[in-house]
Amino acid sequence: MKILLLTTHLNTGGISTYTVNLARYLKGAGIEVTVASSGGNLTANLEKEDIPHVVLDIRTKSEFGIKVWKALPKLKRLVGDGNYDIIHAQTRVAQVLASLVKRSMGVPFISTCHGFFKSQRISRRLFPCWGDKVIAISKSVSAHLIEDLHVPKERVKMIYNGIELDRYQVPGASMEKNVLKENIGLGEDAFTVGTVGRLSPVKGHAYLIDAFKEAIRKQPGMQLLIVGEGPDEEMLKEKVRKAEITDKVFFAPGNDVPLEEYFSIMDIFCLASTSEGLGFSLMEAMAAGRPCIASNVGGLAELIIHTEDGLLVPSRDVSALGDAIHKLFSDGSLRQQLSDKARKKALSSFSIKDSVKKTVEVYKEIVDVRDKR
Repeated sequence: MKILLLTTHLNTGGISTYTVNLARYLKGAGIEVTVASSGGNLTANLEKEDIPHVVLDIRTKSEFGIKVWKALPKLKRLVGDGNYDIIHAQTRVAQVLASLVKRSMGVPFISTCHGFFKSQRISRRLFPCWGDKVIAISKSVSAHLIEDLHVPKERVKMIYNGIELDRYQVPGASMEKNVLKENIGLGEDAFTVGTVGRLSPVKGHAYLIDAFKEAIRKQPGMQLLIVGEGPDEEMLKEKVRKAEITDKVFFAPGNDVPLEEYFSIMDIFCLASTSEGLGFSLMEAMAAGRPCIASNVGGLAELIIHTEDGLLVPSRDVSALGDAIHKLFSDGSLRQQLSDKARKKALSSFSIKDSVKKTVEVYKEIVDVRDKR
């Protein structure tokens, strides 16, 4: 079986990480796989695994724009020369391209839906471009596809994203932790609240900063670590300056040190997203055994059972998030309970091997249908 994974770019982010990890594990399962995108820093991960990457200049938000039409002939040549069984599209632009290729060449394609979309958009209604099957990364995304976007139920397959569990099971040595803290500027013994994610509005960092400011009024002995990059970086840093808590809030890029090292220096993890298809960083934090707080939205509410293996708070509710942070700071036994149960759930439910196995089953179903025609 030969699979072409098609995505807009491979810069650090949830979809890019999904694509690269899927490619790696497909190759490990004996499947020929190629990735096509406009490139990005994660292409190095493909090179390490000797996975082919073809550059297509499709980094655009215009799904029917000039870049799409200019890339189409090159993509058709790639598909024709490679004799691929399936194109697996990861973004809206990739879906449109894959749909155009299928119309002209008959090559089946599937897509993965990584989040939520505006169902009222005319282009989405007239040109859905979901493919022969759609993988939904959570139950809430599955419901969104069926109820809001009117994708036939039989075409939707729910498969949770998987993570490489082994990466998060071995805590770093105390000396390594102290060196990392020193490099960032963190206090060695201060209680660390942490988050990981792209610095964009949907991740809710502004609400987390406000909540942290409230929490340290009750307990000054805390610090906040924000790991990630993105368009909101300067705005968030200015927000911290205006709040006069620059000595308590620290920023780190996230691509200079393995994420498991960052998780190892967090006493608790917070994800204050306003919308989330699943919550890759929350899954990683749970696998790392961090006591977690998350917004009660989308896939996050599927990953955590409130007060059992994490805490859920209403999205955009600064007071509730601040209270939850203070609660975990004050209750060591609760932190340990949430840590143990979060790690146990991750080990039983978040394996990338299981995720890829189920994805391959979708591929085989599509190929079997094609071969019977």
